[in-house]
Parts: sequence; structure tokens; C-alpha cells
Amino acid sequence: MMKIWIQSSAVLLLSAAIVGCVGSTNALPTADRAEEMNLEQVAEMLREYQLNHGGPPKTLKQLRASPGGSLGGFELVDSGDIIVVLGAALPDTREQPGASPDQEILAYGKDVPTQGGPVLLLNRTIRTMTADEFQTAPQAKAAHDSK
Repeated sequence: MMKIWIQSSAVLLLSAAIVGCVGSTNALPTADRAEEMNLEQVAEMLREYQLNHGGPPKTLKQLRASPGGSLGGFELVDSGDIIVVLGAALPDTREQPGASPDQEILAYGKDVPTQGGPVLLLNRTIRTMTADEFQTAPQAKAAHDSK
């Protein structure tokens, strides 16, 4: 009787383990979620740059030379997959995005102007826009030196 109980328990445990593996949430992200993750990397890179340099990067060369450029966001910008308004100062560099009301577009995927998709706003939040919404949405402005 004990042998049957042990075998039954083993089968139940093995079944539970298999069901647990099958129900795993290790699925690949959707295209929009992957784009959002890319934009999050770029947002963090820009935040780190501004924290370390006291202002936004004005050129790709400045981003490349910055230690924060190694966060993965630089490759996305340098390749042209993500378009960034260089020189636009973040209104808030707190760790948590969204602390300011600034809703201008700071960065977006290269296909967003024609196909729509996620965009990074100046307050470092991400919003999905249609191509038409993107065309009429305000764009972040590069700060001008007062020298």
C-alpha cells in the first residue's frame, strides 16, 4: 500500500512540475513591447547622461563618449532604429518616470511616423500613437546655449 502511495505521489508531483513548465510566462515580447523596452533603455541612457553631465547630449559623439552610453540605448540610437531629439533637456531626472507633465515626443522608433507605435515622451513615459497622432503631437525642442 505504501509503495502505491509513493508512486501516486511521484506521478502527481511530476504532473504538477510539467504543468508549471508549460504554463510558464517566458514568452517573447510582442513587437510593441520590444519597442517599449528599447525606448526604456534610451530613456535611462538619456537620464544617466543628464545626471552625469548636467545637461542633455547634443550630439551622438557626446553620447558615445559617455559611460551611460553602454546601457544599450546608444546602439539603438546610433543604428537609426530609435530617433532622439538631441539637446532636449529632461525636466525631471528622478528614477521613476512621469514626475513632470511634459508630453512632448523625445524619442521614437524609425517606423512610427508612418506606421505608428510607442513613443518616449519628455517626462520619460511611453505612449502608443497612431501615425496621424504622431504627426500632430508636439516634439521636444533642443535647448539652445546662451553663450
